[in-house]
Amino acid sequence: MKIIISPNSFKGTLSSIHACNLIEKGIKRVNPRFDTYKLPIADGGDGSLDFFKYYFRHKSVLIESLNPIGEIIESEYILIEKEKTAVIELANASGYSLMLNKKRDLSNMDSFGTGVQIKSAIDNGAKKIILCLGGSATIDAASGILKALGVKFLKDGKNIEKRNPITEMTEMDISKFLENITNVEFVLLSDVNNRILGKDGAVMIYGKQKGLSQKNFMRFENYLKKTTELTSKIFDVNLLSIKGGGSAGGAGAILSAFFNTKLYNGTEFLLDYINYKKYLNDSSLIITGEGAIDLQSLNCKGPIALIKYVNNSKIKKPIRIAIAGKFDYSLNEKFNNYFDYIFSISDMRKTEDVIKDSKKYLLEESIKVGRFINHLDI
Repeated sequence: MKIIISPNSFKGTLSSIHACNLIEKGIKRVNPRFDTYKLPIADGGDGSLDFFKYYFRHKSVLIESLNPIGEIIESEYILIEKEKTAVIELANASGYSLMLNKKRDLSNMDSFGTGVQIKSAIDNGAKKIILCLGGSATIDAASGILKALGVKFLKDGKNIEKRNPITEMTEMDISKFLENITNVEFVLLSDVNNRILGKDGAVMIYGKQKGLSQKNFMRFENYLKKTTELTSKIFDVNLLSIKGGGSAGGAGAILSAFFNTKLYNGTEFLLDYINYKKYLNDSSLIITGEGAIDLQSLNCKGPIALIKYVNNSKIKKPIRIAIAGKFDYSLNEKFNNYFDYIFSISDMRKTEDVIKDSKKYLLEESIKVGRFINHLDI
């Protein structure tokens, strides 16, 4: 029985590689003869750097950068493909995880640190930059990134000093920006398919989890609307219909214009990048999973995008199993098209306990999965 093990990261607890190893250990404890293939996935969010490190020879580049509130941090990106391609994870310098236990004021937070990384990669000779947009802490429409690359944000002709300039700006000067990105190809990866504006957009869906109070939702929606209108006018493009445009606080749509590139679903792009299809032949079963399988998962997050990819492949469909740290059972019917079986680690356990001892509980759940598989008639 050929079993493919392809989890996403369990955000905040386990990388996709670590989860992969634990799942294999658990099911093989039941039956050591299971023929397993460990193929961890990523979705263009945090954990994507680990994905590239797992599949590609690489050089790590450690540089001093800034977190979303301007504190100095050590950041990392990697160079692959003879050091001509840089892989940068936005969450590494501008991520939500960097803001835990810190005061969050989104009007004074930006993605400048990621721009510092991009500038460093260009200075180091990268001709292609893969930018993974998920896991951001900001709603700045990539203004921080663009500032680091030479864009000036102006109000009444004067440069705006505020960290998140979209709250005040009336115009942009891109003359210096164009000097910095000549002859560099950009690839943008999104871990969601939300558009930039509207009821399913960057603010309305992700504002709360980033710390935005309800009373400021429309204010930030209008900031993004204004930035979108200005960008669309400068580059003569329509940004409102771009799937994934709402990723990273609107960075997906805005950067697609500035970098003159497409925005890709992160999981689909990465699966193609490693030629995942070649492993699917003769597979009997696929195990995926992540920290939470819930409403946001349906926005084409990692496991859903993976199963869509598998379903669209011209192969005999394997049995599809998901392991979730936490599963929203109220959405059970919506997930029937994607998974044959879902196992939830948090069933009969407190969520905080699962997070605290994630290795132990994922291993225990994987043993349960192994017993289940062992009794399947396949």
